Amino acid sequence: MPAKNPNTALTEDDITTLADLIDEAAGRTDAPLSLEGMDGFITALQCAPRPLPEASYLPVLFGQDDPAALFADAAAYSRFHALLTRRWNEIARALAAPIDDLNDPRALSPLIMDWEGLLAELPKKEAAALRAEGVPPYASIWAAGFLQVVEHWEDDWALPPDSKDEAFVDEMLDPLYVLMTPPEDWSEDERQTSRNDYVAMAIWSCYVLRDFWRDRGQAPRN
Repeated sequence: MPAKNPNTALTEDDITTLADLIDEAAGRTDAPLSLEGMDGFITALQCAPRPLPEASYLPVLFGQDDPAALFADAAAYSRFHALLTRRWNEIARALAAPIDDLNDPRALSPLIMDWEGLLAELPKKEAAALRAEGVPPYASIWAAGFLQVVEHWEDDWALPPDSKDEAFVDEMLDPLYVLMTPPEDWSEDERQTSRNDYVAMAIWSCYVLRDFWRDRGQAPRN
């Protein structure tokens, strides 16, 4: 079968395959690796102050200098890389699109796991056991993946202290930090906004941050 065009959007089957490949690699590293976290991570790379080469960011994502070694064989890594490239391009197209409404089919749609939906479909005993193990709050892993980039390359994101730009970037990142924070630790003010609204705010922040750094003369990433 010929390889798919790297600009072809991922299908549901592709997403399942990508998740399975990442889960397999996750079993061989201590890094907090997941499809949702990876999606946040590569989204942040496209909103960042400067483009980073794959050779720099993949070892950070996988917690391994040689990410390919975490896969069963070269063919599995090749499948992962092809799917990652297509997802990267899909995110790039979404962030470049002139969006006024997140319901626009061109808008960024993060690969966020719907744990509550999954629990609702499971038998009661299985759902109860999974819930007892602890279910991540919605979009918390995606936000953590995004912020991993911000914090690992914090010097890139640094702006003059007390500048309007620094305050602006902090404001854009705030919804992501809220999503990553356990709900029981939210402040009273944060509790006035729904989790879904914070997710929407975080997605809009991706667009704003991407444009912000480009307005400062940064190179495009696609």
